[in-house]
Amino acid sequence: MTTTANAHKRRATRKRTRPARQKRTAGDVERANGGLTGKQAFALWALLLTGDGKPLSQQKVKLDRATLKALEGARLITIEPGTRKNDPAYGAKFHVTDEGWAWANGQGLAAVLSRTPSAATVLEALLARLARYMEVHGLALDHLLRPRPAAPEATASASTPHEPLGAPALRAVEPAALEAPIRAAYLRVTGGVLNEFVRLAQLRAQLGDAPADAVDAALRQMQRQGGAVLYPIDDPQRIRPEDDAAALQVSGERRDLFCITR
Repeated sequence: MTTTANAHKRRATRKRTRPARQKRTAGDVERANGGLTGKQAFALWALLLTGDGKPLSQQKVKLDRATLKALEGARLITIEPGTRKNDPAYGAKFHVTDEGWAWANGQGLAAVLSRTPSAATVLEALLARLARYMEVHGLALDHLLRPRPAAPEATASASTPHEPLGAPALRAVEPAALEAPIRAAYLRVTGGVLNEFVRLAQLRAQLGDAPADAVDAALRQMQRQGGAVLYPIDDPQRIRPEDDAAALQVSGERRDLFCITR
């Protein structure tokens, strides 16, 4: 048998013995999406990117009312009635809530979406917004897709010994006042690198005895502002006792990990 024939035989054998990809069940999808079906997750992303504040007639992606009502029931969107008193559904507008944005900043970034031709429209909208954001902030695509060293001054401040944040002067603080200490603590854990998830337990250890409620509020605020992400540990086997102690709740969902993206 020739060398070429042997190569074809080996490839054919590998193809036959390759294990089949395990198909996701509906339960798998909903667990990954924080309780949403793939169709509901896609609809929420469509509203976030192309249809927030618009009626159905102006949506770029076709959305069915049952899916929208489910999102409303989950408090991820609100539905503003139309102007017709006898038909409030006509011209109704759909608004993404803070909970909806929190979902997008967390579970939405790893959501399993339904497969539909309309996904191309949503992807185009995402790329257009991404391009505008990078232009305004002077960023390149690799800033978002690859971890990068933080600014030298931020790294320097992160490497200096930190004072306990529980000092009297910082015991009663606004969430915004804790953002800089949280960023410095995060950079100490990651070695000065952004776009890496760290355990909240590690972060809290770096923050000394800072008031837990104030830290929680600051973390939630940083996520709402779009520069950070709170995320759960999906595998229960990876959860440690210190993770249980450090976890916080966002819209009723547990979060164990934290990532600063910019």
